[in-house]
Amino acid sequence: MAYLAGPEPMNDFDELVGLGVHPHSIYAFESENKTFNEALASAKASDYPLIKIIKMPMDRYLQAVPMMFDVIYFDACGPLPSTSQATLRTVANIFRYQRLNPLGVLITNFAKPDIGDVAQLHAYSDIVSAYLYPKGMLESGKPEWNMTDGAVAHGMIPKGQPEDESLFHKVKADFSNFYGQYITRQLFDLASFIVPMARLSASGLWPHFFTKSPVELALHAAEQISFDETLEFGGGDYIVDADMNPLGWTLASLNKHKDEDYLAPDASSFKLIDTWRRELGGFPNIPVDDVIHAYLLLRNDGDGQWLKPAMKELLAGYDYMQNMYMFCDVPTSELALFPVLAQYAMPYHYNVEQTRRYTYVAEGKSTEMFLDVIPFDTCRYLYDWLPSTELVQASFGTEAHQLVYRFALDGLMKHTIRYNNEYVFGGHVMGVNDDGYSERLISVRQKIG
Repeated sequence: MAYLAGPEPMNDFDELVGLGVHPHSIYAFESENKTFNEALASAKASDYPLIKIIKMPMDRYLQAVPMMFDVIYFDACGPLPSTSQATLRTVANIFRYQRLNPLGVLITNFAKPDIGDVAQLHAYSDIVSAYLYPKGMLESGKPEWNMTDGAVAHGMIPKGQPEDESLFHKVKADFSNFYGQYITRQLFDLASFIVPMARLSASGLWPHFFTKSPVELALHAAEQISFDETLEFGGGDYIVDADMNPLGWTLASLNKHKDEDYLAPDASSFKLIDTWRRELGGFPNIPVDDVIHAYLLLRNDGDGQWLKPAMKELLAGYDYMQNMYMFCDVPTSELALFPVLAQYAMPYHYNVEQTRRYTYVAEGKSTEMFLDVIPFDTCRYLYDWLPSTELVQASFGTEAHQLVYRFALDGLMKHTIRYNNEYVFGGHVMGVNDDGYSERLISVRQKIG
């Protein structure tokens, strides 16, 4: 169990021990000298001075020490992201260096930014609205069915006039609601897609699958980002199918551009946006833009022109519809691309059904806090079921093997279908309307205190 110490770490320590956590398994982190000394004094004065208080930032420890935790509690006390507190970088490092156990829980606690400051309100509203606009589904806030169609389906524009049709202005007017949604979706994306793909790109394994680097492939992604009348189908995949390429849309939008199909951030927002972009992959920095654009290009490419021979044979040379069973979803190369990469990228997948979220204002304080409790699972039972890349195609010919894999993938898809379509889409064996196989939805964020 890991958490931030603060000046009185024994409060959390006593609670954890009372819940059954062994004292020798508890680690607390504090980097500021004065606070560390206060924490040390607090521990020495306690009845059980058994806590480990580590004098360094949590994210640097996670980077340096190959220690895995069952539970990590990151009480940031700052907003997500933050230009001064590296809140996003710390979470990204947890997943980049795989410091949660294969089945572990991440607890985060982020503060609402000071939206009384107009510049901050606009900067955070730019990020939140750009992040949520391309998502196919958002939260309805209704306990019985916490889901509603996203902004695109409602005919909204990212930002502009009239204000009642602008998601940016809707976020500004109902900031706590949308900021809370953003936090959860950002955590989901970091663990299951952004950080694993960034790590894979920096690992030296990328050339094992693809003929060009992410930087080189990203140059070819321009036709996905914008419309181009010289192309056969006009390009603009991110715009036409935003819900299938949401992170690509967000990254393209939170840039300096003149494309009216995207949100145009305020000039004063770019200090925060640049921090957000820089911290997405953890530390040291990885150019996440290039990685995401490259992956989406490869996924949307039908002829496999940038694939190494084994991957090209698996993704472009195999007739999925002819050779695999037809269930709820038509079998396509989606069944192989991300799952094969996941054997090396090692994503953490969120459990929607068991996720719990809260908002509160601490006694004597005025800042609203957003607490997320998310169980994560590396799902090795799914990805390790596949053989090595060169043998996956042949393995699909074994009926029992194929069926076990596809039903296991179906179980994962029931958690991701409303939240992440960019890495695997169309992996369902049973439809969400079939009894016992409905999609899993996040419960409504509860207000406590």
